[in-house]
Amino acid sequence: MNNFIRRAFNKIEKLSTDEIKTLVRYQASENELLGKVLQKIDLGVVVTNGFGRVLTCNDEVKRLLPLSRQLTEGTSLRYVLADQDVANFMLGAIDQITDKQEIEHEFHFQRGEWVRTIWIGGSSFVSDLDPVFHQDNGKRFLFIVRDVSEAKRQEAKLHRSESLASLTTVAAGVAHEIKNPLASIGIHLQLLGKAFQRKKSLTLDDASRYLDVIDEEIERLNSIVVDFLFAVRPMDVHLRLENLNRIVDDVCNFVSYELSEHKISVNRQLGEFLPKLRIDENLMKQALLNIIKNAMNAMETRGGTLTVTTKLAGDSVVLTITDTGTGMDDATLSKIFEPYFTTKASGSGLGLTMVFKVVKEHKGEISVSSKSGVGTSFTITLPVPTSERLALEAAQRDA
Repeated sequence: MNNFIRRAFNKIEKLSTDEIKTLVRYQASENELLGKVLQKIDLGVVVTNGFGRVLTCNDEVKRLLPLSRQLTEGTSLRYVLADQDVANFMLGAIDQITDKQEIEHEFHFQRGEWVRTIWIGGSSFVSDLDPVFHQDNGKRFLFIVRDVSEAKRQEAKLHRSESLASLTTVAAGVAHEIKNPLASIGIHLQLLGKAFQRKKSLTLDDASRYLDVIDEEIERLNSIVVDFLFAVRPMDVHLRLENLNRIVDDVCNFVSYELSEHKISVNRQLGEFLPKLRIDENLMKQALLNIIKNAMNAMETRGGTLTVTTKLAGDSVVLTITDTGTGMDDATLSKIFEPYFTTKASGSGLGLTMVFKVVKEHKGEISVSSKSGVGTSFTITLPVPTSERLALEAAQRDA
């Protein structure tokens, strides 16, 4: 309620008929303006009271929501929503949502060959006019509905493009990797053939010098194929609510002896009262282990310090692993997540590729900063689940 209406409402008994008419015309003009704005925006908007009865809505929301009958002011959401999942979400929000709390969800509907996706966000506020209405506490629920189908299609298209580019990179790496063993096999088969031509027959010992090399190269090819399948196959991820600090502690304890053997000290700075995250514990441990192994290799000559930190940053938890090793130049830094890229003589070049895949499977982000002669820092950002975020906000309000 704006200040003009509030003042007029508080002294309405003293207003003349003309003043009341002016007040009504003013309010009607305001309502007309609001109505026109609601009809012009490309978002669906519906406002209800605490009983789920519609107080106002625009035409766009009627187009977006799955309805079994016409949605108008005064109707109840309980009887007009045709999709049970949407009904459960919106009616559940009215029963459970609290002030300053916002919820959101996406719903998918098959329309022939197309999938239509709508996003619904809900929030609440308290109306200043609540004393006017009987059995009404003044609480209002605002639902915003948006068609995100095209955005989802573009996102999927981009993902397919990125997957194709990644597959091309992997395929190029495989082609490069298999050239040497194939060349070696070809050479030793030629040498074996020439030995037959010279001697007409060969003993097993004579042939073994060629066959053993061929056998080794076949094993090497098999290993390359296994690594390739790992790089391109989707991961089998099982996400559960887990304590990230516990996982970090487990990994650090597991490698503590090996780190001490390399004269590397560990500095753990783990944030307190972090919310639980949706994590595949085994995959995340393997990813952290790969990063720490890399850090260990970077500090193997003169030792150093490995610093592991966790902290809450807004709607995310940030995990940082920093070493004081040899660091990397910009050219190396730009390629570290590429399949088969390695600076080690015996490395597969897939360790950090696996780390990247694991973080992405957790809907997280990973970044790296490094400076030659100073060290390297890996930063992993993981989203806080909605349920944990709401629980954290409630705990902060109660504190």
